[in-house]
Amino acid sequence: MAGDDRLSALGDDLLRRILYFVPTKEAASTSALSRRWGSLWRSSGAVNLAVHIHHDTRHGYYHDYSAERRRLADEAFFSRRDAFVLAAKAALDAATGVITRLTFHMEAGRDESLIGMFLTRCSERAVEVDVLGDVLSHPAARLVEELRVTAVDSNNSIYADQEVFKNVGAYSINSLPSSETLRVLDLTKCNGLTMPATAAFPRLATLRLRLCSIEPKDLQALLDAAPELTSVHLESVFLTVPQVSDGWHHQVGYFGHSTPKAEASDVVRLRCPAATMLELLCCGLEDQQRNECDGDRGTIEIDAPRLRSFLYKGIMRRFLLRSPAPDMGQVELHFLHDTNELRRDVLRNNDKETTRVLFWQFVQNFTSAKILKLKVNNLKDIAVKGKARRIELLCSFPNVERLELEGMHDAASKTAAVAIANLLHCCPVLRDLRLKLSTIPSDSCKGSIYKSEFLGRKDQLEYDKSVNRFTYRRSKAMISLDDGSGDKYDDVSDIPGLSGRLFTCLHKSLRRVGLQFRLDKSCFGVRLIRFFADNAMVLEEMCLDTGNRRLCEHMNLNIEKWIAPSNACLKSKNLTESSWEFSKISRVTLDSAAGLANSATRFTVLPLQRK
Repeated sequence: MAGDDRLSALGDDLLRRILYFVPTKEAASTSALSRRWGSLWRSSGAVNLAVHIHHDTRHGYYHDYSAERRRLADEAFFSRRDAFVLAAKAALDAATGVITRLTFHMEAGRDESLIGMFLTRCSERAVEVDVLGDVLSHPAARLVEELRVTAVDSNNSIYADQEVFKNVGAYSINSLPSSETLRVLDLTKCNGLTMPATAAFPRLATLRLRLCSIEPKDLQALLDAAPELTSVHLESVFLTVPQVSDGWHHQVGYFGHSTPKAEASDVVRLRCPAATMLELLCCGLEDQQRNECDGDRGTIEIDAPRLRSFLYKGIMRRFLLRSPAPDMGQVELHFLHDTNELRRDVLRNNDKETTRVLFWQFVQNFTSAKILKLKVNNLKDIAVKGKARRIELLCSFPNVERLELEGMHDAASKTAAVAIANLLHCCPVLRDLRLKLSTIPSDSCKGSIYKSEFLGRKDQLEYDKSVNRFTYRRSKAMISLDDGSGDKYDDVSDIPGLSGRLFTCLHKSLRRVGLQFRLDKSCFGVRLIRFFADNAMVLEEMCLDTGNRRLCEHMNLNIEKWIAPSNACLKSKNLTESSWEFSKISRVTLDSAAGLANSATRFTVLPLQRK
């Protein structure tokens, strides 16, 4: 019945677990329900503080207002801040059990300075305060196991596809009173994390820094103090280097030596002895910005012998994994377009091979990986031509069973096929290959706006049309799904760089191929289908997606005629019983890009049987 109180029927432990994740203000309001609820939120074990930061004059230009109005607005702003601190302390005082979770969630508008102003300044401009430190020093916070500080403003998303290039922090943390019990530390917009030399975090297992600025030596000190730290996530972290008045540049890292700036190699070194998962996303190096005139992108060296999962998103640069990671399972590398025009022009003029060399030197660090996911700007940037050059740059990935490659290819260029051939050669035991090809540069406005909006609507209409035609075909057996355009794909040419070459994985291991491409005049995607159909001798499944959701074009590729028809090792039933499968995703769910992306047409080849 509609009037049933199902929440009250739940046990106290389950209700406490629910309130554990609810903002404290809302959790406290449940006291009005009954006396029972009044004690539950106090004993949930969590204090979740949330505040929306706004300034009455910051929605326009601050200096456009009169001095008196600005003074009154500042007073109101800091009064709200003081009320927040009092409420936070009251929530901590009200807790009846051990607090294991303490979170701060702050939201600001367009003015990114409001968060720093809220946390570090007071009405007397010459005086600084430490709001976070004041709350963290409360006695009730001494046993916190999970500490999260989230600061959100309108600029949080600007570094989604580019490396952070400036100081982005708003507050600093100098001590954590719960260091002995802390298991999770999650900070956003922290500008400096300086711990005492004696600090220890014996239970810290997860570290997440996002939109933070920190000196590598301070980051390394934190890593050294956490012997059980298994998960490290750094996103849009600006690694700063201290300015030294005598002109000497101190090379940061655990090697602990200093070199003159003229001799510095701009290396950031981090040691993560216990880490099994490491993510470096859009992190920027301060020296990289200083030395942009010589085209230097900086160097990152990581020592993580227990690493099992690695994710990198950033520009192509020198990278070194100092210790072997024999248990490496998955590596995902997403190389971004370098937005620094000056450095990019220097590199282009000095050495056209720089990007190619950096790519292959980068991936050589992960030869023990089992799953390799690569996303590059243009496939021609990683293609290696010539036998001597291949011997010099290419490496072997003897354990890779799944390879994903995404990037742009030029319709008139042959280098995309060379890049694919290079990777096939490097992966002798490959079982699952997935290629996502585009003719639109990843950094173009058309690639982001045009593809997501116009093409999204167009794809949905074409998908609906194809499904309607297929449904009608099922009810009318005499109606053909073929619209007469399929024959143009029957006679496709070979692929220079791929065709005629021998690849171990095609003969022995490759079971599944996934291809996503958009049909174009070059028919590159169609030629790839023909290539794998002809040469993958143990192929069991192809998953095809031409992007535009015109399923009839998939069917008209006549792949069944291409699956090694002259190969005597295949029984004829493998062809006659092979079938197309439409996506089982309901049509009502295909109103989003994610729904369309998952609705590929699948062509299944039965498991190979030998005569």
